[in-house]
Amino acid sequence: MALEVDVMAWLEIKDKDRIPVSGLCTFGRTAGNTILLKTPKASRRHAMIHEQDGEFWVVDLGSTNGIQVNGERVTHPVRLRNGDHIQMPDTAYTFRQETQPETPVKPRRAPPLHQNRLTVADIRLKKCWILVADLQGFTKMSQKVPAEELAPLVGKWMADCQEIVREHKGVLAKFLGDGFLAYWTDRDETSASVAAACREFQALQESGALPFRIMLHYGVVSFGGHSPDASHTMIGPELNFAFRLEKVAARLELLWIFSDAAADLLQEHLPLTSCGAQKVPDFAQDRCCFTLAT
Repeated sequence: MALEVDVMAWLEIKDKDRIPVSGLCTFGRTAGNTILLKTPKASRRHAMIHEQDGEFWVVDLGSTNGIQVNGERVTHPVRLRNGDHIQMPDTAYTFRQETQPETPVKPRRAPPLHQNRLTVADIRLKKCWILVADLQGFTKMSQKVPAEELAPLVGKWMADCQEIVREHKGVLAKFLGDGFLAYWTDRDETSASVAAACREFQALQESGALPFRIMLHYGVVSFGGHSPDASHTMIGPELNFAFRLEKVAARLELLWIFSDAAADLLQEHLPLTSCGAQKVPDFAQDRCCFTLAT
């Protein structure tokens, strides 16, 4: 029997109605944002709240005047908790979230399209490309660089990366504090799309704004139930393997690391060179890894 989980979140403004939050909620000065900030202090793309697996994360998109959560300047994606106070330019919100207990439900017909707040558990296996990116030395950087300088840099990096993934038909599934997880489900043209995204990420690295690593793997991942406007729940050993590749990249002091499975499909699109068989933490068998040729 399936389980349904009812997750509700909203923003409260003093003396005003609740603003529901789900999926991707953007804030900014220009039309096209979910919530319009009617002040010249706001940037055109100021910030966003991103729902992922029932959690809500706030991200500064490189704004000039920034945002604060509970009085602290946001310098990287921050998970919101019930009751958190969010300060945007000239506007303050209180974040609220309620999660109802999981309850068994009888099988039923598919709900109408507008009924999208309930998630029905549904597990599917899909071949996909898994990309993990993380900022190098972010902890030390955050201790040395003032928050008012670091926040716009990290925010712009996040926004630029999100645009690269979106432009090349990928999905940015999760923000990870100092990085993110993205994926592409496998189609005939996906290898070329992933390679094109890699070239743009390489150009972003070479711009010198912030140092970051890219880990790329290809395999079968389990996707859990999701609402139409929220990110998928991804689980499985292939996903864990993609994250463990970061340890290999750090050990070899590389900005790029490709698994053998990813390299087999990308070698006709990108100049790759072998790093030899490598021990991947938590996996018994050594795996041949690759990096971008210089």
